[in-house]
Amino acid sequence: MEPLDLSALTGTQSRTYGTRKITQAMIDSPVHVAVALWDERWDCAPSGKVEGWVISVSTKSTRFVRKGTIKSGDIVAVALREYDRATAGLKGKKWIVTGRRQPALRAALEKRGLSVTGSFAEENRASNSASTARRNEAARTAREAKKKGEAPKKKEVNKVETPRAHWWPNFSQASSWPQGATVRLATDASSDTVFKGSMCFVAANGDYRLRTQETSAGTDELELESLTMALKYLLKVGATSAIIESDSVAALEAVEEIAHKHNSKATHSRRRWRGLSSGSRSRFQQAWFDVQGTCSVEIRRVLGHAGDPLNRAADQIAYMGLRAIAHPLKQARPTLIAGINKALNRL
Repeated sequence: MEPLDLSALTGTQSRTYGTRKITQAMIDSPVHVAVALWDERWDCAPSGKVEGWVISVSTKSTRFVRKGTIKSGDIVAVALREYDRATAGLKGKKWIVTGRRQPALRAALEKRGLSVTGSFAEENRASNSASTARRNEAARTAREAKKKGEAPKKKEVNKVETPRAHWWPNFSQASSWPQGATVRLATDASSDTVFKGSMCFVAANGDYRLRTQETSAGTDELELESLTMALKYLLKVGATSAIIESDSVAALEAVEEIAHKHNSKATHSRRRWRGLSSGSRSRFQQAWFDVQGTCSVEIRRVLGHAGDPLNRAADQIAYMGLRAIAHPLKQARPTLIAGINKALNRL
């Protein structure tokens, strides 16, 4: 059985970077735009669902949000029409962000030669207002339909066979650091939210840890688990000073609540907190307390998909690990190891 071609593990990585990569030129654009689409399935609509659009625009001189709904028709065509209306007369280069699951909208905007990122980003000044308006509009539509006595359209539940997991990659490399050195690490994670996920950290000296497991947890929760792994690594190598970087806003919010504000509600609640399970929060808290008095740790944000070498390596290794699960061990193992080494050699 011949080893896999490396492209089998990195196949869509370039697509991921291509749709989510943020550049300084985008951030410096005078016009920031966020386009959000949503839908609610209701019997009242001829098409079986109500679809909505939200367009948020932010410039140095003005900020506004426009929104609307349709019960039939092409929501992408409507969004493009409303985008033209919203940006008419606005001079200067535009940076547009869309939802990750809106490839048709993104493709239509890119076809016009526009600068588009396929993920809402905090750096885009219009993102927050668009996200908030999207949630509010979807909730309002649902409430209005209920007041009229209309019931949600029942979604058909189709049982999907869980893909086969051939193996669960688990690789690591740890070495000693010079006494007194500040250890710098980057963490990342990847998930299909169905049955598998991967967690990774990469250190500036080439140390790393890749762990995969059966889970339906989302990427943000696995990002927090990656931070926990990084803290345990610091104890293992005897670090006394460290900087850990993550591009997950949700994981960093949990860190702020647990490690810095000592928020017992966020830490001890058995319920999910901002998409993170109580188990993941408790594991991080324990690891954080374990390093106290031994290692001074700063956990900070790094801009994802912006070219930082450590962040890029952690992202690539986590992604390759996730894809390797679907291939036979004898085929995938040597290819994955080669891919990991290639990512580390770029540091």
